[in-house]
Amino acid sequence: MTLTPTETVAEQAEPGRTRWGVFLAILAVPTLVVAALLALLIAWLFTDDSVAADVKKTSCAEALAFGGAKLPAGARDTWCGLQAGPEPRYEARFRMPRAEIDAWVAAGFPQGPKLRTTQCGEAQVDACLNAGPVAGERAFVQIEITHDSRKWSEVRFVAFTG
Repeated sequence: MTLTPTETVAEQAEPGRTRWGVFLAILAVPTLVVAALLALLIAWLFTDDSVAADVKKTSCAEALAFGGAKLPAGARDTWCGLQAGPEPRYEARFRMPRAEIDAWVAAGFPQGPKLRTTQCGEAQVDACLNAGPVAGERAFVQIEITHDSRKWSEVRFVAFTG
């Protein structure tokens, strides 16, 4: 059989290699890197790495007693904690009636000092007190008071060793 110039010969198809395998291998490396980064991001988002991770909740009677004070009778929204470390550091936060603040401070610190309204550090604090070791204790006390309304004030009480 002779071929005419217009006829074409069909090539025999042999199973050959495609480049898909190489392409997928190259694409797999960045995909695995991105997947690993996403996994690390999700793990980071769901772990508790807050600054206060070393603070454990404790009783307010214990926290205030460390600084020589007692929780006022009308206190609300109380939270107290103990910060871990070589020296104990207690912190208490609560709200109390604004009219009872002076009597509470006087009962806890009869020798003084008195509350002051100047040189309190933060501009948002309405009154503060810094006391050295109180009543034979070795604790220092810082009290910051912020008036929420005409009737209520928020108190932050910190007692620590020096």
